[in-house]
Amino acid sequence: MIALALILLSAVVHAVVNLLTKRADDPYAMRLLIGVFSAVLVAPFLFFVPLPHGLAVWLLFGTAAVHALYELLLVKSYESAAFSAVYPVARGTGPLFTAIGAIVILHEHAPLSEIAGIAMVCGGVIAMGLSHRATEGAMKGLAFALATGLTIGCYTLIDATGVRAVPEAFSYVLWFFVAHGGCVLVTAPGIRGRRVIIEAHKQWKLGVLMGALSITTYGSAMLAYRYGATAQLAALRETSVLFGTALAMHFLGDKMNWRRWCAAIAIAAGAILLQMG
Repeated sequence: MIALALILLSAVVHAVVNLLTKRADDPYAMRLLIGVFSAVLVAPFLFFVPLPHGLAVWLLFGTAAVHALYELLLVKSYESAAFSAVYPVARGTGPLFTAIGAIVILHEHAPLSEIAGIAMVCGGVIAMGLSHRATEGAMKGLAFALATGLTIGCYTLIDATGVRAVPEAFSYVLWFFVAHGGCVLVTAPGIRGRRVIIEAHKQWKLGVLMGALSITTYGSAMLAYRYGATAQLAALRETSVLFGTALAMHFLGDKMNWRRWCAAIAIAAGAILLQMG
């Protein structure tokens, strides 16, 4: 129940973070602010947790690098197609890659009922995105979204391993945000140049809020991975697509058709099946 509550909290807040990122004047500058302010906000608490050591240190370096790539691919997908088209595909393929890695690399066992639940959630999420008209821009955005999903699977496996590799879970969680913020602070200007710093300065107030929300959503997810099975929890987290779609309908004017309603029902049914399993 602890893992379930944490992952559902993560899902709701994650949808809000992605919607606000989409609406930002410069999404990549906003992702930079999220990384930096997340690190700043957790910094005072580092004095109360032990330093990570051994395998956890290498995992922190690895996840910071993968997250930096994830940020770039995510923003590229947002810039290429509609939020409600690329967001579901990125989030839907992530658990598929996570499930494969959890079984092959982490040697986690999943009953058939839970595998079916993962498939229903992922299939519904992907169908939600593919229900959009296949324009040239949409296809480019979906390609970026698929690559984003691969990075999601990679960092989920890394962080699930990392949060279990330390005696104190908050040690890995807090130092993750520091490592991620430091990496993005270096890579973002290198990719976008001085312009990203100028745009970030214009949005810094929203960036503080987004940093706090980011700590809530991914911190909750990492803590959940410590208590439960990685593949199942990663799939449950993607119910954020339901919240994200509802928010996009209200704030961005996106419309629902019968295909998207069917996809939403599949996501909800898959989540229920996962919980029953």
